[in-house]
Amino acid sequence: MNQAQMMRYERLAVWAQAEWQRRYGDSAYKLLWTSESCGNQLAQSRIKPRRRLKGSVYYTGVEQIPCGEVISISEYVIPGRKVVLGETVGAFRFSFIHTSGAFDVLYVSSYYRDDDPNIVSVALIPPDRLDAWVNFEALCNEAVRRPTRRQDVYIVGGTNAYFKPTVDWDEVILPNSIKDDLRSDMEAFFKDGVKIYRELNLAPFRKLLLVGPPGTGKTMLCSAMAKLALQKKRVVVYVSGADDDGASFHKIHHALNVVATAGYPVLLIVEEIDVYLRKDDKARILNVLDGLESPNNGRGALLLATTNYPEVIDERIAKRPGRMDRIITIPTIQDEDVAFEMLHHYMGAQWHEEHAAVVPFLVGQTGAFVREIALHARMLAAHNHQRAVDLNTLQQSVDSLSNQLRTGDNLLPRRNIGFEADNNGSGSYDVPEEEESFPVGSASEDGLD
Repeated sequence: MNQAQMMRYERLAVWAQAEWQRRYGDSAYKLLWTSESCGNQLAQSRIKPRRRLKGSVYYTGVEQIPCGEVISISEYVIPGRKVVLGETVGAFRFSFIHTSGAFDVLYVSSYYRDDDPNIVSVALIPPDRLDAWVNFEALCNEAVRRPTRRQDVYIVGGTNAYFKPTVDWDEVILPNSIKDDLRSDMEAFFKDGVKIYRELNLAPFRKLLLVGPPGTGKTMLCSAMAKLALQKKRVVVYVSGADDDGASFHKIHHALNVVATAGYPVLLIVEEIDVYLRKDDKARILNVLDGLESPNNGRGALLLATTNYPEVIDERIAKRPGRMDRIITIPTIQDEDVAFEMLHHYMGAQWHEEHAAVVPFLVGQTGAFVREIALHARMLAAHNHQRAVDLNTLQQSVDSLSNQLRTGDNLLPRRNIGFEADNNGSGSYDVPEEEESFPVGSASEDGLD
C-alpha cells in the first residue's frame, strides 16, 4: 500500500513512529487513539506546568513540533471578551517528569478528511506511563468542555461560542397554564427531583419535548427558560446547527460530554431535534434518551427539546416512557384574550383600541402570524405616509397574509438553523418558512418559534 492509499490515521501513525525513533531511538512505546482535546490550545493554556498527575507524575509543558503530514490550523473561541485559540490540529510533544526521570508523549491530530469535520488523534506513550497520560487526557477534556458559570448560553456547534439570552419570562405570550407548568417542572426537578433520581440510582437527566406547529412560541420559550436558568446560576448549553457540520450526532455527543463534566446544574437545549434523527445516528440518540448513554451529572441535567413535526420522530420516542419524560404541546392561539395580548404587544406604540376588531380573526393562528400582520401593517402605514396604523390598514394586512397561507405562499422567508443564521446565512440546514432558530440578539428576539 502506498502513502496515497493509506487512511488518514495510518499516515499520522507512520509519521509519529518515525518521529519517535528519530528522537528516542528504540525506546518502547504504545500507539493509542487519544482525545482531540489534548491538541486544543484552550486546554493547553488552562493546564499549567507542574500540574500533578497520577503516580507522582508532573506535567511540565508542551511544544508544537513540525509535521509534514499536517498543516497546523486552529479555530478561535471567545470565552469572555478576549479571543483565544481553541481546537487545533497538528503535532505536539508533551513533557512530564517522574521521580525516576523525565519522559515525553508524541501527539498528532488532523481532520479525518475534507468532508468530515471530526478530528482523528493518535499518541505514542511510554508503556509504563499510560495511567498518567489517561489522567492528563481527562484533564484536557474537562478543560475544553467544562463551561464556567456565567450569564451566557454555551453554544455547541455554532459559529459563536456564547450567546446572551434577552427574552424575559413575561414577554412569552402563551396560556399561563403552559408557562407555569413548564417553569414549575424545571424548578421542581433541580430543587427536589435530582435527589429523587439519585435515590433511585438513576442518572438525574430529565427530558422535556415541546411540540407544536411552526410559529407557536417554542423558540421564545427556550430563550426565556435559558434566561431563567442563568438567573439561578445554572449552566445553559445550546446545540446549534449553524456551522458547516449542520445537525450531526457529533454535536449531541459533545454537548453530553459538556453536561456530564459541568459540575453545575445544566439546562441542555436542542431545537428541532427531529433533524438530528438521521438514519445513521438514530440508534445512538435513542440510547441517550433511553438512559444508556445519558450524561451522569450529579447536580442534574434537564433536556429541553423542540420539534415542529412530531410525526418525523420515531414513534418509540414519543410513546415509550422514559425516552421523553414529558411531551408538552404548544398550540396555536386558543382564545381571544391571548390574541389580544399578542396583537397589543406587537403593535407597540401604534396600538389603538379600534385594532381589537381584528382579534377574532387571530384565533387559531400562530404567534408568528400575529407578529407578521402587525409588522406588515406598520410598514404599509409608513409606505402610505400615515402617521398611525388605522383599522383598515391592519385589516388589509390580516387579509393579505391569510390569503398567502390559503394559497400556500411563504408567510416568512426561509432561514437557516443556528444562532448566526440571521447574520451571515452560514447555517447548513434550511428550515420551512415559518421556522426560526433560537433568538440571536436582534429584532427577531421578539419572535416566536
